[in-house]
Amino acid sequence: CTLKISFLCFSFSVKPVSSVLHSYSDHCFSIILEPVPNSEPPGYEFGSFGPSQSGFYYSDGDFRVVSSNITRYTNSFSFYTVAVSQTEKDGVFMIEGSFELQSPFVLQSLLYGSGSSKGSVSTPHVPPTVADYTNPFILKLHGFWYESLGELCMVGTGSSYLKEGTLLTPVAVLKLHNIKTSSSITSLITGTLESLSPSNDSNYFEPISILLFPQLNYKFTFVSGDSADELSDGSDPEKNLPVYDVLRGRSFCSKFTSLVFRTVYNLQYTGCRSNKKCLPRDGVIANLPSSMSLSAVDCSDVLKRVQILLTFDDKTKLSRHDKRFDPNTTLVGEGIWDDKKNQLHVLLCRFLDIANSWSNAHVGDCTTRLSLRFPAIWSIKETSTIMGQIWTNKTVDDSGYFEKIVFRSTENRIDTLYRSKYEYTELDRVSNLCTEKKLERNKRQRYPSPKFSGMRFSISVKSSKGRTGWGFADALTVNNQLYMHTHLMFAAINDDFERLTRWEPQGRVNISYIIDIKWHTPPKLTNEGSASIALDEKMEITAEGIYDADTGGLCMVGCRKIASIDQFGNASMDCDIILNFQFAPVMGFKNERYIRGRIRSIREKSDLLYFHPLDVSSVAYSREQARHTIWTMDLEIAMVVISQTLVCLFVRSQLYHSKRQPNRLPFTSLVMLVIFTLGQLVPLVLNYEALFHQKNDQGTVLFQTGGWLEVNEIIVRITSMVAFLLQLRILQQAFLSRSNNRNGKGLWFAEKMSLLVTLPLYLYGAFVVLLADRGNYRCDTVLLPTRPVDYWQRSTWDDLKSYAGLISDGFLLPQILFNIFSSSRENALSPSFYIGTSLVRLLPHAYDLYRDHSYVEYKGTSIYANPAKDFFSTAWDVIILIGVLLLAAIIYLQQQFGGCCIVPKRFSWRKSYEKIPAVGQS
Repeated sequence: CTLKISFLCFSFSVKPVSSVLHSYSDHCFSIILEPVPNSEPPGYEFGSFGPSQSGFYYSDGDFRVVSSNITRYTNSFSFYTVAVSQTEKDGVFMIEGSFELQSPFVLQSLLYGSGSSKGSVSTPHVPPTVADYTNPFILKLHGFWYESLGELCMVGTGSSYLKEGTLLTPVAVLKLHNIKTSSSITSLITGTLESLSPSNDSNYFEPISILLFPQLNYKFTFVSGDSADELSDGSDPEKNLPVYDVLRGRSFCSKFTSLVFRTVYNLQYTGCRSNKKCLPRDGVIANLPSSMSLSAVDCSDVLKRVQILLTFDDKTKLSRHDKRFDPNTTLVGEGIWDDKKNQLHVLLCRFLDIANSWSNAHVGDCTTRLSLRFPAIWSIKETSTIMGQIWTNKTVDDSGYFEKIVFRSTENRIDTLYRSKYEYTELDRVSNLCTEKKLERNKRQRYPSPKFSGMRFSISVKSSKGRTGWGFADALTVNNQLYMHTHLMFAAINDDFERLTRWEPQGRVNISYIIDIKWHTPPKLTNEGSASIALDEKMEITAEGIYDADTGGLCMVGCRKIASIDQFGNASMDCDIILNFQFAPVMGFKNERYIRGRIRSIREKSDLLYFHPLDVSSVAYSREQARHTIWTMDLEIAMVVISQTLVCLFVRSQLYHSKRQPNRLPFTSLVMLVIFTLGQLVPLVLNYEALFHQKNDQGTVLFQTGGWLEVNEIIVRITSMVAFLLQLRILQQAFLSRSNNRNGKGLWFAEKMSLLVTLPLYLYGAFVVLLADRGNYRCDTVLLPTRPVDYWQRSTWDDLKSYAGLISDGFLLPQILFNIFSSSRENALSPSFYIGTSLVRLLPHAYDLYRDHSYVEYKGTSIYANPAKDFFSTAWDVIILIGVLLLAAIIYLQQQFGGCCIVPKRFSWRKSYEKIPAVGQS
């Protein structure tokens, strides 16, 4: 309501066009005269300004008309051109547009492609009528651009939405300089935005300075082919991938945008000391950046040229959401791809005169050089997809000189390594440290081929000290071929390899791996009773060794990257690591299908780089098992649908039984009906999607089923809703029948007594669950992921839900107690109802027993016997099977021989009176 009222007030307070033009004459007349526009249709571009232009602002004071939540994280703005009209005066254009600040979570990036490209049809941007939380500051501006001077002056009013819900109406003048019809690397649009409100007005704000990069008509002129030698880092071109192997059919700009300009690079300072001469900046730098990033401003596919921004990370930023632009830590450059040297050569320039304001900023000091390449040869100690160098052509005595900086990509993008090669350098050590396992011919089993997809697997790690972690083991190469290409070729020509039954020797192959492990601390209970996991450091290991496909043994020597030892990023590697893995056989479902292994250090325990052995486990997975698992999931889905349908039929039979014999309806336990109804309501309303939780896990291979799960979920929801409504109807009829019964007091007494027995029993069971669960959290691996392995944290709430399922299994217990306390022998329950429903509750446990002894269940694939809905294990399955059958048998005996038939006579608290003949009159 407040926002609507503010909108109405704002609508009446916006100045008319004539008033805005009058303000323009007052504040812009000295810059540009006020000509009259002609009748030609408007456009949406002028000079080097595009339809949507991103820029940055700097405020030395308090930008109080904007919420602090916005200015804390970003200093970016957007200018949208609404209309560009020619005037009667040559070279002068009337401009209408909007100046907007946006939430940092909805801001468009400055990456190449965010604006309109040549040849595309530009459409006007329609600014919001009033500011909101996504567009907290909007100015509707109107003014003129003088083409020959490159000057733009605009005046307008708008709205500003503060965090408190206050809506302001600021009035301001925007002045921009250097908007030319063409631009180059040294072109920079600067200006100011000043408030026209009095300083004591709530709409007033301090002047802000503005900086923008021209978007249109950029000319690549600074870097030429003649300067390639000057910009080269001197590396061997044969050791770098040519650009066509990197692009692989894609355009230069699109590939570099997705690969180069969306990557974080680690920095290594090669020669600077005492934080001097480390960066292209003057003076001593307190906190040297450890990483940098690149972003594209403009790009040309034909010329293979790109205009980039190089940004050094700022360690003073308190949040990773802080995206504020700082020209002190940013360089602007122009690059060209050199086909001869297989490198991207970049010339970088600094932003100058930015001390107190950006209105006079300009680009200069273009003495910094950058080279970027894609290594064609990998090794155990060098696995970076992208690497390069930054240096200067200044001399040591010059101001701004810095020592060479080496940068490497933090992510190893294996999919980019088309035609890359791997050099094995540690095979001699592998031969000495790994012993060959002898084949036992009477126990021959087929193990995965090195070209099998299961050679890439997720891992769960546990140290001897109790620390746990998770990660991925990615096969990099098999012999001299990249694993991903080998696997694709193998899958195409031999899809049925795993179905072969004839054993044939496969021999040993050289193999290399990249293993990433993320450690976390053990889960601890918080004050709210929930479990928390605090992420800790990461371990990265590159390994190479030998895989024996006849024994399933994998032995490798590994090198792990040590975190930066000093402030200059000079990292080291520990290559005294041995990795041993044992793969499970391919055929069948024996040996629990686990891959087991150990990672250990061969250093002395006194060595600082020594670490305790790590036990590794994972689950092998083959196409045969995938087919079986998918078939099993289909079967379980059908069983769920059938079970819910049977419940509806059995409840309907009880309704029919009550209709035929209404005098027996009061003898139905209301506590039993409440438990039975809640057992259907809770999963339906609160957490029924847990039954189909795989639907939301798009990263799991098995669950990409084309909507089959969703269709069956709808069917199950419908049948569950029908069963719930039928149960609710029975509960209503039983309550009304009990209330109208003349013996209601005795029946209500029996009901209360049964409640007094069952309620403490249920509460005591819940207390035991909580007591057993406290401090006993388990991390169960969710397998078959296509992204880094997830972990299912079984919490106290999960165990309580399973306990609720146990109560539902024993739903007949309150009826048994009610029959005892009321001494009833009425057939209150239909045999088809209590026997059929008991069997429906038993079937998941019987199925779970069959499943445990027939094949391995992969975590996250259970639908029918879901551990989130009940207790499932061999012991629990047997106990529940016996218990539910026993309860059903007791109900049958009570309805035949009376409620107290199961109670010994000496313990019977209520006895029937014997009939005595009446004494007649003499």
